[in-house]
Amino acid sequence: MHFVTGGAYNGKSKWVREYYQGKGKVINAYHGAILPVDLTVLDCDILVIEGIEQFLKEDCKVLDEHTCRESWRKRLKEWKVWEASGRKRKIVIIGTDISKGIVPLEQADRKWRDMTGWVYQDISSNADRVDVIWYGLNRQIK
Repeated sequence: MHFVTGGAYNGKSKWVREYYQGKGKVINAYHGAILPVDLTVLDCDILVIEGIEQFLKEDCKVLDEHTCRESWRKRLKEWKVWEASGRKRKIVIIGTDISKGIVPLEQADRKWRDMTGWVYQDISSNADRVDVIWYGLNRQIK
């Protein structure tokens, strides 16, 4: 598992495309994609999930904090199993860092920001590699 994060419009997607030489199936929340429940139906070795914070936002609308975080922990375990089932399989998760700046006034936005931070910690601990992208440049932090 490879987690790529950084600010909005800082070149995360471009960096991932270049790093993985354009290989992989992309599931993009910004294009209205839905996360598949069963990854075994996908015909790919590299799966790029872009906009993970947007998928989290949708979950925050319908789940309490505990259930939401546990749901994502379960999903991460399932993704690790999918990766382990094929020699070349890799999940690349792209998530925008929404933790900087002014604390949101709306309770729902605060919940989303907090949940995103907690889930990013879970993703980072499960990832083999973590990169932060700022202005198109990467810094590998794990």
